[in-house]
Amino acid sequence: MAYFIYNTIIILAFFMLLPFLPLLLLAGERFRAGLMQRLGFYRFIPQGRSSNGSRPVWIHAASVGEVRSVRVLTEEIKQRFPDRAIILSTLTHTGNLTARQNSMVDSVLYLPLDLFWTVRRALAAFDPAVLIIVETEIWPNLVREAHRKGVPTILLSGRVSEKGFRNYSRLVWFFRQVFQLLIACGMQSEVDRQRIVSLGAAPKRVFVSGNLKQAASSRDNTAVAGDQKGSKRASGFLWVVGSSHRGEEEVVFNAFKLLKETFPELRMVLAPRHPQRFPEVEKLLVASGVSFQKKSQLQGEWELRHDVIFLDTIGELENIYAAGDLAFVGGSLVDAGGHNLLEPARFRKPVLFGPYTSNVKSLAKALKQNGGGFEVRDAGDLVREITTLLSEPERCQAAGDKAYEIASADYSVVERSVKIVANYLATPVDV
Repeated sequence: MAYFIYNTIIILAFFMLLPFLPLLLLAGERFRAGLMQRLGFYRFIPQGRSSNGSRPVWIHAASVGEVRSVRVLTEEIKQRFPDRAIILSTLTHTGNLTARQNSMVDSVLYLPLDLFWTVRRALAAFDPAVLIIVETEIWPNLVREAHRKGVPTILLSGRVSEKGFRNYSRLVWFFRQVFQLLIACGMQSEVDRQRIVSLGAAPKRVFVSGNLKQAASSRDNTAVAGDQKGSKRASGFLWVVGSSHRGEEEVVFNAFKLLKETFPELRMVLAPRHPQRFPEVEKLLVASGVSFQKKSQLQGEWELRHDVIFLDTIGELENIYAAGDLAFVGGSLVDAGGHNLLEPARFRKPVLFGPYTSNVKSLAKALKQNGGGFEVRDAGDLVREITTLLSEPERCQAAGDKAYEIASADYSVVERSVKIVANYLATPVDV
């Protein structure tokens, strides 16, 4: 009955919105891209069975952060199961573009809408041996149809935020049936483990395996830190503002102008979270009066001759963090939950962030407690903290070292996660 109600609602919503489909086609690339795949139609069958008949591993990672977090996981799966093809699905356009940079993945595509017929078509086309869902992307029909087809569904790097827990709890009569179908759950923390068990997951199938984003940072630090994409600056400081949201750029610009009075050679790299906001942010830069250069217009080695480098490209922020002196991670001055604090931390950079960190609550707390991270609420806080760090190089370096301690605290997350997956690839599973 619960699934009947769910499917009735989403099917009605789908057909009510169907007349607006032409508008989506005109609304921009991020809406048009993968539209047929989202509807369950694929021009090709993704690289499924290998020559020896091994079925592929299907990993779903919603957006950029989750896609980056599974990079090391895909490497380990390929190493242990070289005959298994890996299919990586995403929900967002930017996530899809980022996923295509992962050489371990055989096929990159968009997740079909959670309609029972689109999900069935995808499962029939891919014929996966296992379905891995990263973090909190729980789609009821996807989980149910995979279960019916005998495909074990695993949640890795699982996270149930306070807000998410409240929302799930309101409909626990339904989601209990969904979570019961998960064959294994590798959660980020003990709190996440307790929450998902209370929502219906079988206790004996739930483990604390850790945060894959943290694992990715510990593995990739050396390689990426040595490749800073040709940035060059003779002197001064570089402040990296990553994953900014609407409402944050103005605060950052105000702080930057005040900081320039004390540190005239300070430069900034600004990287908005969503590419569709690039034109909007460019207008804000023009209105702010700072001199800036768009990264897309720079070729090869680039010099920081302007006040701001506007990172209007995808997939380069990680390297920019490596080149900076300190970083602010966005989505945290506005109520967006915050983004990956570990990306700059793994390069030994002090990390600044706002008070809205529900998506990375434990990491924000750990960084504040050990002195590697600093919570700010407005331009004044940014100016105060950055002034202190840049005026005292030893303190800045010590804060970066403290941040790295958090980022490199757990080297076994991938090992524990792959161990969970291996249990369901080595032998047939009764789901």
